[in-house]
Amino acid sequence: MDNNVLDRFRSSLTQHRDELLTWLDSGLSQQDIHLGNTPVQDVLKVVSQLKDALERLNHGKFGICEICHEEVDPQRLELDYTANVCLEHLPEEQMRALERDLEMASQVQRGLLPSDTPSIPGVDIAVATQPARIVSGDFFNFFGNQAGLQGLAIGDVMGKGLPASMLMSNLQASLQILGPELQDPVMIARRLNELFLNNMKLIRFISIFLGFFQPDTKLLTYCNAGHHPPLLWKNSDNKIISLPPTGPAIGISRQPVYKSETISLEAGDILLLYTDGIIEARKDSGEEFGDLRLNTFLHDHHKQTAQEMVDELLQEVRQFSPRLQDDITLLVLRME
Repeated sequence: MDNNVLDRFRSSLTQHRDELLTWLDSGLSQQDIHLGNTPVQDVLKVVSQLKDALERLNHGKFGICEICHEEVDPQRLELDYTANVCLEHLPEEQMRALERDLEMASQVQRGLLPSDTPSIPGVDIAVATQPARIVSGDFFNFFGNQAGLQGLAIGDVMGKGLPASMLMSNLQASLQILGPELQDPVMIARRLNELFLNNMKLIRFISIFLGFFQPDTKLLTYCNAGHHPPLLWKNSDNKIISLPPTGPAIGISRQPVYKSETISLEAGDILLLYTDGIIEARKDSGEEFGDLRLNTFLHDHHKQTAQEMVDELLQEVRQFSPRLQDDITLLVLRME
């Protein structure tokens, strides 16, 4: 296992152990007694497990399957640091229980995504998302606010599987609160960074594009926090403009500098937002779909409706790479 990953596990487990020991030493733990076992007994058990995990880390045995002696998936270890067998070696009963939990997590996650696109006069909107696994680290959201602005977001939690999906779910809940309250994408990016900076473990960062569209003026004010540059088709010039990051991804810096940009969306313009699963889709040979193919697609299909573009781009990516290596999400806004 990579030394950087092991170091992050060591730091996280040590911090957790020290926090619990501090709580035990404070004496407050003696004041809470529930039916059955006391919290003190439960905490002592957890402390013992943490010490055992740290001991295995120090002796090079952490994350090693006891049956096949191969590495246990780091993402699984992040959820359960006591795991000592690979998934394929789990007893059948435990495997079935895990499958049920994953399916439930998938249902919860799908319920957090918007079920409908917003209705904005003169704007054609379509969106699609496809997880590479049962659960996803990609997300998108729409939110209005009291100023009459239409907010939108698309992003990607670095990583795959349950750890990424759990963080994504928390992020969606935060956006549901911050989006309607704030009308400045920079302020939202700063608040998200404050909220999630100290909750990053193996997952190192979150990329997100935040925008507010003013229906009357057709102006879009956005902040791109480390996300892949969306593509803007300017119909009047028949050219494509990219919208590069205006600040770092969430979770990288304690004092990030974010700024906003404003663009005018005119009749026939198209804004294509996407996650990296699109351009990083690859063939077995290793060839990636890449930025050039995406730009060519937008140039060749700019006369289509938003839904037609989403459907055909997904189909083209699937034909290029039948096996998805990463989650993919597309969001298209077309000015009618």
